[in-house]
Amino acid sequence: MRQPPYHLRPNKAVDRLTLIEAVKYIINLGVSLSDYTYYTLGGPHLEDCRLIYEFYPEIKMISVEEDEDIFKRQDFHLPCGTLDIRQGQFKSFLTEYDPKDEKSIFWLDYTRFEPGNFEDFMVLLGKATPYSMIKVTMRAEPRDYFNKKRKAQEFQNRFGAYLPRPETHPPATGKGFASLVQTMLRIASQKALSSATPLTFQPVSSFRYSDGTGMFSLTGIVCQRDQQDGVKEAFKRLQFSNLTWASPRLIDMPILSTKERLHLQRLLPCGPGAGAILRQSLGYLIDDDQESTEMKLQQYADFHRYYPYFMKATP
Repeated sequence: MRQPPYHLRPNKAVDRLTLIEAVKYIINLGVSLSDYTYYTLGGPHLEDCRLIYEFYPEIKMISVEEDEDIFKRQDFHLPCGTLDIRQGQFKSFLTEYDPKDEKSIFWLDYTRFEPGNFEDFMVLLGKATPYSMIKVTMRAEPRDYFNKKRKAQEFQNRFGAYLPRPETHPPATGKGFASLVQTMLRIASQKALSSATPLTFQPVSSFRYSDGTGMFSLTGIVCQRDQQDGVKEAFKRLQFSNLTWASPRLIDMPILSTKERLHLQRLLPCGPGAGAILRQSLGYLIDDDQESTEMKLQQYADFHRYYPYFMKATP
């Protein structure tokens, strides 16, 4: 099975590194990262596992992969000896998953938009222990449904259990579609952790971006309801935090040369109006017009610490 080259896509790389940043704030909850296990659908290159090991070697890691050839590629790209890669269906793994008293970090990283994504999320919420972190990423592409009557009906039929209203139509914009997916995940969390249970799901960040297709990504913490304010306090200094189910933040990184980045780096951080400041420093447009150039450069100013370098190398 072919998969997109996620290790070479800057928006995906930024989203990946926002998870790495969020994990750092877990210790503000008064727990140790050595008590956590990271579970992932790691993909052929296991890039997220490489980063987890690089930043938090004390965290145990397990990757689950169904495809035999991708599993073989994972074995080839194994970033460390502490990663346990397993071949099998993730749904079967999730059915058998028993955390006992263990705290977990899950990244449910899906390439499609399916009802099963929400089902997995709900199953996991029903099993996760307090202070476990869950990140869900899935396709959020309005062109899949927009302006197609039968497709809209199909959308309502397939996802009705998670829609705010049965007649909800899929939005025509990437921003609107991502916001709806976030609402659907919020509804799924409320179904899985009803008011009758002592636990809830507290969001800490959410993003929308394109890596060839529209994507949405949500990260949150499972916690006791009476500890929700404490979780918000622990993550309030997380850059780009979303603690109130506000609209997902856009990630839309410009393509810049290494020379351009080195030139701009000395100006960062530069506060409000960064897009205009960086455009003036470059002295030319990098997109269609001044407005879109400044928007792109504002994105770079916001996320430059997470922007990867892609280098040509001779093996």
